[in-house]
Amino acid sequence: MLALLIAASVTHGVAVGEVTATSAVIWSRASEPSEMVVELNANQELASPRVVKALATAEHDFAASVQIDGLEPATTYYYRVRFDASEAIPGSFRTAPPAAVAEPVRFVVMGDLGGHGYCREEGRGYSIFSEMTQLEPHFLIANGDMIYADSACLAERAEGGHNIPGDFPRIDDPSVDWTDAAAVREVYLAHWRYNRADSHFKRLLATTSMYSQWDDHEVINDFGARWPTLTASVERPGYPTLVREGRNALFDFHPMLRHPDEPERIFRSFRWGKDAELFLIDARSYRSLNDLSDRPDNDKTLLGREQLDWLKRGLSSSDATWKIVSTDVPLSIPTGSQAHLYGRDAFADGTDADYSSRTGFERELTELLQHLDHEDITNVVFVATDVHFATSLRYELDVDDDGDRLLFHELVSGPLSAFKSPTLGLDPTFGPRILYAEGEFFNFSFIRIERHDGVSRLIADIRDEAGTVRFGSSLELVAQ
Repeated sequence: MLALLIAASVTHGVAVGEVTATSAVIWSRASEPSEMVVELNANQELASPRVVKALATAEHDFAASVQIDGLEPATTYYYRVRFDASEAIPGSFRTAPPAAVAEPVRFVVMGDLGGHGYCREEGRGYSIFSEMTQLEPHFLIANGDMIYADSACLAERAEGGHNIPGDFPRIDDPSVDWTDAAAVREVYLAHWRYNRADSHFKRLLATTSMYSQWDDHEVINDFGARWPTLTASVERPGYPTLVREGRNALFDFHPMLRHPDEPERIFRSFRWGKDAELFLIDARSYRSLNDLSDRPDNDKTLLGREQLDWLKRGLSSSDATWKIVSTDVPLSIPTGSQAHLYGRDAFADGTDADYSSRTGFERELTELLQHLDHEDITNVVFVATDVHFATSLRYELDVDDDGDRLLFHELVSGPLSAFKSPTLGLDPTFGPRILYAEGEFFNFSFIRIERHDGVSRLIADIRDEAGTVRFGSSLELVAQ
């Protein structure tokens, strides 16, 4: 038994998530079955720390998470994690301010990592994470596609150079038996292990906290969790196994706890002081088939009635100055692989002269925007990744026909490291006005909320992989 205790080690650093004013979830992963020991205190020397323990088991790929309650708001905490007798790995994070207290907040929105042959570059890794670390954000929003389970990481890089090769197949490779749950699970876990082994990423996660959601590539391109089969692979059995094991791997590799009443639930909200409330939504778990026409008799839904009502209630009841809705699909950018065959994958119908222009989820978005307009909900900002280019959009329209116009914004960023798309055309339904648009480069969004002369302002820009602010991307919004 002594040999086992000495042999265990931390394999993928540490991470903190689900941070509130008084609680946080701390995560790490061991090399083998062992006991996770977390020591935490508000002093950097960790004198007389609180100690919390959990078991790392094979059931969760030797990952473990602990929730720590009773923390002080707006406080920097220091911690260290070890497994049995392993070397302890340090980390730190800051708790949120109380809801009545206005404090500046800095955060990053990121997505689209390790896809299409753009994996950990040899000799460089995912260096874009080091640029984030230098900004000292209070938290990160991992908006989705933080792995590409349907991509491989071969030695040859997409645009020349070399990747650190990944020893795993694509989940859609014919060699992967979708009916074999253990084999499917191992593919997902291998993708997560690969991306989270990056040294830049590990350093970032040791210095800030994260809020996590998913998009399609955590499972497979353009999927819906409740579908009986993947539309593009109707004759391939085992599709429900992908959804189940992809979701399990997501929870295993993130500092996020299962909802006690709804263990599969991913959508959630978090308050960050007087000026910010985050709403992380899930556009994968409850969606109707993409290829359905968006007609009232089809009752087509992207979010599902329960989640949509939750979001509407949350936005109505929030007294935060800024309401940040992190959506895993964009509002006005038409998406979907082979949409002429399989339908649109996001809200927008698009304007193509084929049936895809009837297959978005615009009726549901209209319902949400009518609610915002009717309730006079101000200072709503949607953030998204997914489409592999960066753009900032302003909307101003009278959705409920009452004579007052609803003003809101959509900020799109990415990819971190995946196919670099040129800018794409927009669906005109909701009248998006382009404030900035640029494609074909790696990037992330950096957002700050600050008060000047008592007025809250949201300041956002796009940073490239060198940490440079892209020309024309800076945006400053003044609270209404």
